[in-house]
Amino acid sequence: MSAPHRLPDNGFAALSSGLGGSDAVRALAEARLSRHLLLIRLIADGWPGSAAERDHALGVLAQSQDRAAEPVTELLSYPLVGAWAARAVRRIRGATVSEVPVQAELGHLGAIAAAAVYRSGLDAEVTAYVRGGGVVLPTIGRVPLPRPEFAPVRLTFHGGRMALPGSWQGLRRLSAETDGLRLDVAFDDLDPYRDGHHAPAADTVPAPELSRWTEMFAEAWALLVRYLPERAEELSVGLRSLVPLTNVGPGDARSSTVRDSFGTFGLTLPTSAAVFAVTLVHEFQHSKLSALLDLIRLYDRSAPQTYYAPWRRDSRPIGGLLQGVYAFLGVADAWRSLRECPGLADLAGREFAALREQVNCALTELEAAGALTAAGRRFAGGMRSTMDRMMAERLPGDAVRQARAALAANHDAWRRRHGVPA
Repeated sequence: MSAPHRLPDNGFAALSSGLGGSDAVRALAEARLSRHLLLIRLIADGWPGSAAERDHALGVLAQSQDRAAEPVTELLSYPLVGAWAARAVRRIRGATVSEVPVQAELGHLGAIAAAAVYRSGLDAEVTAYVRGGGVVLPTIGRVPLPRPEFAPVRLTFHGGRMALPGSWQGLRRLSAETDGLRLDVAFDDLDPYRDGHHAPAADTVPAPELSRWTEMFAEAWALLVRYLPERAEELSVGLRSLVPLTNVGPGDARSSTVRDSFGTFGLTLPTSAAVFAVTLVHEFQHSKLSALLDLIRLYDRSAPQTYYAPWRRDSRPIGGLLQGVYAFLGVADAWRSLRECPGLADLAGREFAALREQVNCALTELEAAGALTAAGRRFAGGMRSTMDRMMAERLPGDAVRQARAALAANHDAWRRRHGVPA
């Protein structure tokens, strides 16, 4: 029997500071890979359809991994493979409902097996299912097909090359390099499991728009490498893909992370390179914490109390409060560092002043919560040490007064909205 994943104490302490470092991020990624494999085992055990189809897909996947272990392991660790696996297990257990027929939902295993065959160079035939007008091979691309939605399709490979039943649309990527440090991620506007965000996932982004993404991505990466090098190191190790979201309104920039998808998040095109850089930090904080929570219980999930979070209109449960504090601690740190960038000093200074007040307030709420476990209290203590250093930094008096006044007004409005006495 395999031993359970355990995060070393130094990794836990590093993550609690709001950073973590590349070693801790690798440990989280390895734990998530194990989670994906366990979920696939649960899917196989609970498979309600054709055992022959299941066994064939699993056999092809195993043969591909035997032939090309590293490329197939990279596939199995892909965040949206994890999103599918978690959804499929919930489907088997009756915890979710979907318009997708269960056989097509579970049969996405065939598309994953096909992607493994492509990566390994194996000769094989695999059954996959039409989703959104085509068959998607995770991490590889999409074959558009004029077939009924959810129809099974037999894919044939010779030496890893697919006998295409239609045209081919490869998965595109965003890549940037600054001072020798590279970030290369999938730009996933194809995978059927890229949804679950606050806004719809975008369909195939046109080339001119992708050019804007590419340019701003490179500019954001340069800012991260030069002004937040430790966070750039983390991202270079742990960020695997970005999912473009649909703009639901003019100027309405959005981003979100789905807890089952470590190393990816959805976002609309940011308004500037600085906002892009900060968004990368913000959402990767959520990814790290979600992966950590797989390994260590930081709070009582059944606790009914809700709390004030300055960045939300609603009251947050303990888990939501913890996620918000951890994410915005990273955002505050990002703006703090970007004060050193020419042309960003004023904006970054104002953002840092406002955010450190907000995070300090929310962290105080978190520390007083009775729902934290002993590990959760240690984690909050690590964040407090970072927060205290931020609060000790000298800022212009006007910026501090404005930040405190804005927080007080926000808190008062929240109290009135929720009937909470001052």
